[in-house]
This record gives sequence, C-alpha cells and structure tokens, in this order.
Amino acid sequence: MNDLPPLLIALQSDHPSFPALEYGESLAKLLRTPVRLLCVRQRGSSSLLEEQAQRSALALKEVDVAVEIRWAEGDLVKAVLREINQMPEAMLVISDKYRPIWRRWVRFGRFRRLQASLSSPILRVRDACWPLHNIIVCSGGLPYTKPVERLATRMAKTAGARLTFLHVVEPVMLDYPLAKEIHSHWEHLLQTDTPQARHLKQALDFAEQNGVEARVVVRHGLILHEILDEIRSGGYDLVGMGSTYSSTSLSRLFRPDVTALVSAAVDCPLLTQRGSAENSG
Repeated sequence: MNDLPPLLIALQSDHPSFPALEYGESLAKLLRTPVRLLCVRQRGSSSLLEEQAQRSALALKEVDVAVEIRWAEGDLVKAVLREINQMPEAMLVISDKYRPIWRRWVRFGRFRRLQASLSSPILRVRDACWPLHNIIVCSGGLPYTKPVERLATRMAKTAGARLTFLHVVEPVMLDYPLAKEIHSHWEHLLQTDTPQARHLKQALDFAEQNGVEARVVVRHGLILHEILDEIRSGGYDLVGMGSTYSSTSLSRLFRPDVTALVSAAVDCPLLTQRGSAENSG
C-alpha cells in the first residue's frame, strides 16, 4: 500500500512556464501517487496551460498514474482551499517563481496564507533540482517537525536519496538549565539526555527502519543564518521545514516565521507540513 499522499498541483494560466507541473509530474511518476491538476484561469489566454496540462496528463496516464484536470477562476489560494476540502490528505505542489521577489518576504503573502490554512503538506517549487539525491530536513528537535520528517523519509526511501536532519543550537538567551545544557554540549548533542537529542535519535531510527541513509548535522549560531548556510553549501535537492503554525500558543505571533523566511531566500524545492497542536508546545 502506498502511504504517500496524492498530489494537488496548482497552476496559473498567466505564467510563461509551469515549474510546479514539471516537478509534480516527475514526483508523481516516482511516488506512483494520484494527481489532480488544478488549473486557474487568469487574465489573457489559457491555451498554453491547457496544452501543457493535457500533455502532462497523457504522460502520467502512460505510466498508469491516475490523473484528473480541474479548472477554476480567480484567486489561486481560494481555489486551492476549495480543492483541499475535497482531498484533505493531498500534498499541494505550487510555484511562486513568477511572483515579484518582494512579495515572497511579505508577512501575509501567499505562502504564509497557505501555511496558516493547510495542515496537509505544501511543496513550493521554483527550480526543479531533479532527481532527488540529497534531502535536508531542518528539525527544531521538537515533535512539531515529526510530520515533515516522516514524509521526507518516505520520499527519500522511494527516491533512494540521502537524508540529513539539521538542528541549530542558538546562543543562550534565557537562563534555564535545559538551554544551558544544550548550549554547553551542542557539538555532542546526540550524547545528551535532552528532548532534542531524543527526538533526533527517533528520526534517525525511523530512517534506518525504512532503509534510508541518514545523518544528523548540528550547527551553532543564529537559526536563519545557519540553515541558509547549510542549504547553500550542502548541495541539497529538497529542503524540509516544520511550520510555526503548528503552535497554538501566543508566542507564535511574536517570533519570526523561519520557514517562510527560508522559502523566500532559497530557490530549491521546499517541503513543509504543520504538526499537530498537541505536539507543538
């Protein structure tokens, strides 16, 4: 039985090319999972999208991947939310390649709206970075990252890719014992008896059970800087991130959305999924 989610590939007719379609088609062939193409008509002709959607559907059917094409009008996010209501387990594949760069950094931009609205996985595509050889998951060492870690592990298993779990230890800002212990032993974090170490060991165990080659990389410094430095130096094809929207506490409103900031800064595909509220802290 395939335990990987079906794909909802969202496309806009006013784009000159369709990175989400190219990537989603390759991913569906790899994962052998059903596909729904959501084509949203914008101003101007939709003939290019119609042609490319039909071509992709034919290519998927030729390898026995179930596919359907749906058309919608107007706002892409609203159209996506309507479709997700019908297939809540689906992984959304979407591209912001042609959105102005400044919009990627807007606090209430499209990516953050989708993060806030969806509990299912979101795969944001700009550059294809295909095939999958090297996947990184940025783990906070806390349970809310578990869904994206598990999904990335299953994808790595199917692709035969290597998997890295990255944990960043920040400089100590608060005076409490756990933070001091992690900070003092960050170079040997897995040898400590801390929640973060236990979580990372569980992630490694799950990867091993699935036959995936996996490792943990621990860095020390400012979270965003260290994540971006590792991504840019590591040659990764896919980046997995947890979501601050996993948290229901008020503190979420006052801390930076690292996932959205990383998404704005890197062009390789980025996978994110919200954890359950009871695991968010």
